[in-house]
Amino acid sequence: MTTQPYVLCVTLNPVLDTSYFVDEMRPVYRTEARRVTHVAGGKGNNVSRGLALLGETAHSLVTLGGMIGRNVAEVLESDAFSFTPVWVQGETRLQITAIDAKGVQRAFYAPTAEFKAEDAAAAGRAFDALLPDARAVCLCGSSPGPAADPLYNRFIRSARERGILTVLDSYGDALREGLAAQPHLVKVNASEAAGLLGRPLPDQAAQIDAVAELREAGAAIAVLTLGESGALLATNEGVFQARPPAVPALNPIGSGDAMTAGLVAGLLRGQQAVGAFRLGMAAAAANTLTWEACRFDPAEVERLLSQIEPQRV
Repeated sequence: MTTQPYVLCVTLNPVLDTSYFVDEMRPVYRTEARRVTHVAGGKGNNVSRGLALLGETAHSLVTLGGMIGRNVAEVLESDAFSFTPVWVQGETRLQITAIDAKGVQRAFYAPTAEFKAEDAAAAGRAFDALLPDARAVCLCGSSPGPAADPLYNRFIRSARERGILTVLDSYGDALREGLAAQPHLVKVNASEAAGLLGRPLPDQAAQIDAVAELREAGAAIAVLTLGESGALLATNEGVFQARPPAVPALNPIGSGDAMTAGLVAGLLRGQQAVGAFRLGMAAAAANTLTWEACRFDPAEVERLLSQIEPQRV
């Protein structure tokens, strides 16, 4: 356990992300893998990984259960950030992805186990113990179930009462609960925003309205990610758009989490929102150059920064 002040990244719905790299996928009984990787997934863990690469101290609070949970804990031991496991009753999620030589992917997800009231209480106690040493709190990723949804609101309120920077990146009821607690920063993608607002976002005008509405709902800063079109930022100074630089992308998975890491790092370094937005976009672009989520090269982040210039829209 680190004694330095840290960014506390909460991952209530982690996953063991196992990837099989094969020559080709055919309808046969047996396919030999050339390489297998295991990553402790879940958005909060990804953000912690990205923050560590950007030179920030991060700590993950992660709920784990069963054999898969023990495997995730073992994998986390090799990461460049510390973590606190909260042992819950259900089995941690498992994801298996097969990737062929052409980059074609097929992903298989195990069902999410029930998250019980006792599990939520245990997570709450762990959060309360970790909060005094936090510089920022990031609530990242999906909720494991209705019993966990209220935690997004409670954790943000507890952090705000201490004057701690709060960041929310989720969807569905967890996003609604967290947004009601008025986080400093909310970051969602277009699909998540459409689900929250109850309407499609078919064009730029609708997207600009959406990111402004997210901010008006309680967040001081709102970011709406748009895939290859970049992202929108809403602050009290207006709405800005940043487009990603042209890079030979290998895998976009985890780029949203890399952006969160860059946004948080920038804000903690005293940058204005637009400057932190640039750093977040650079980290997101650098992330696409590697296969595993948030294992980007910090030198690439620095190189790409000069190619990003948010514009007022």
